[in-house]
Parts: sequence; structure tokens; C-alpha cells
Amino acid sequence: MMSSKTVKGKDLNSLENLNLSLWMLFLMLPATEEKKSLKRTFQQIQEEEDDDYPGSYSPQDPSAGPLLTEELIKALQDLENAASGDATVRQKIASLPQEVQDVSLLEKITDKEAAERLSKTVDEACLLLAEYNGRLAAELEDRRQLARMLVEYTQNQKDVLSEKEKKLEEYKQKLARVTQVRKELKSHIQSLPDLSLLPNVTGGLAPLPSAGDLFSTD
Repeated sequence: MMSSKTVKGKDLNSLENLNLSLWMLFLMLPATEEKKSLKRTFQQIQEEEDDDYPGSYSPQDPSAGPLLTEELIKALQDLENAASGDATVRQKIASLPQEVQDVSLLEKITDKEAAERLSKTVDEACLLLAEYNGRLAAELEDRRQLARMLVEYTQNQKDVLSEKEKKLEEYKQKLARVTQVRKELKSHIQSLPDLSLLPNVTGGLAPLPSAGDLFSTD
């Protein structure tokens, strides 16, 4: 007859094998609708990076500024719902029982029913942690991409600033030329004679006769 210690050891081995089998089965399962609805995974981020990242915008092209601004705003808004800020999921992870994290506690499982309950809890914890780790990895790549966008945006704004400074200098020179013309014109106007001050040379004289008066026989 087997001792209770031997039976207990066999139960423990069976539980460990069961958990391992369930975990392998979980890894082979296709993505659920819930997982598909989550933020892009780290692998998807890597695959889409070349297509999605607005690296085709030339920092030297000032016209790219509005596009860069729009992309930057969108990236910042997306990070408002980042995984690291998901307090609900973090609370769920923090509330996981110690049994799902410490293999040494499996020795306390003495019956199949308790083992199956723990196995279900472990599976749920694996799913929760796998999804959250995927979201964190995706967020990390999003933040790296945002950092690159900020560098590009800063360079674009420096280029725009340089262009606007040149325009400002150009229009300052135009203003100076127009101001000089205005000053010279005012001086020229002041140097012209005031015709209204000239004497009235026709004052007091009789008007000249008309052509009819000149040839009249009267």
C-alpha cells in the first residue's frame, strides 16, 4: 500500500502536468475577439512601423508641418489610453492570489477539485498577464515612435522658424524702403510752392470781349 506522502507527491506531479498542458493549450489557441479588440500588439507594431510612421515627411519641408502636427496630436491622444495607465487591469493583477505566482504553494493542494479550481484561476491569470504584457510592449514602441516624431517635429519647427525669420527680415527691408519714400515725398511736398498764395493777376480787370463783340458792326 502506497504511503500518503507518495500519493501526495503523485497528486502534485499530476497538477503540475495539468497546468503545463493547459498553458501549452492556451498558447496554441487562436486570438479571441476580446484580444483582437485590444491595442495593437508588439508584433503588429513592429510590422506596421515602416508603413505607419510618418517618416516620409521631410524635416526641411515646411509644408509638412501641419501633417506632423496632426500625427503628433493623434499619437499623444492615443497614449491617454495607454496600458500603463489602465488602473483597472493593474488592480486585477495586484489582486491575483499568491497561489498562481508561487509554485511552492502547490503542495497545499490535496484534492482534484481544488486543483481544478486553481488551474482555472491560473489560466485566467495567464490570459490577463499575457494580454497586459502585449499592451505594455505595444505602448513602449508607441512611445519610442512618439520620441522620433518629436525629434522630427522639433527639427521641422526649427526649419520653419528659420524661414519665417528670413521673411521677417525681407519685409523689414520693404518697410524701411517704403518709409524712406514716404519721408522723401513729404519733404518734396513741403518744398513745392503753394499756388494758393500767388496774387490774383486778373483781379479788377474787365473781361476780354467775345468773338461776337469783336466783329459786331454796331
